[in-house]
Amino acid sequence: MATAKSAKIKLKGARFKPHEGRYAVDYHVRLTKNMLQDEKFLNLSANAKILYIYMKDWAGVKDKFEYSASLAKNLMSMPTFFKARDELIKIGFIDYANSIRAREKKETGTYKLSERWTK
Repeated sequence: MATAKSAKIKLKGARFKPHEGRYAVDYHVRLTKNMLQDEKFLNLSANAKILYIYMKDWAGVKDKFEYSASLAKNLMSMPTFFKARDELIKIGFIDYANSIRAREKKETGTYKLSERWTK
């Protein structure tokens, strides 16, 4: 009985409203108001914004994560993925963490969320 009660308490803070998703208990992708209003974010292409949101979702709480083009296949074509990814790297939202040799071998990309966009 105490376990069920403590579980309810833990879930209480994670409640979402019906217009925020299908489930009352879920998790979110954190995008700050500061980022959303930043000129660099506003000037990103729509595909780069979508990719960034899905990359942050995939990364969860980690700053460094693996993400392959095949993960984005339901979002966009492969060429669009690479263009959006390169845009995120150029502007400073993510960094490519693989070695150059890994990129040449077309291995799964390892990325790191970056703060370079704030400078």
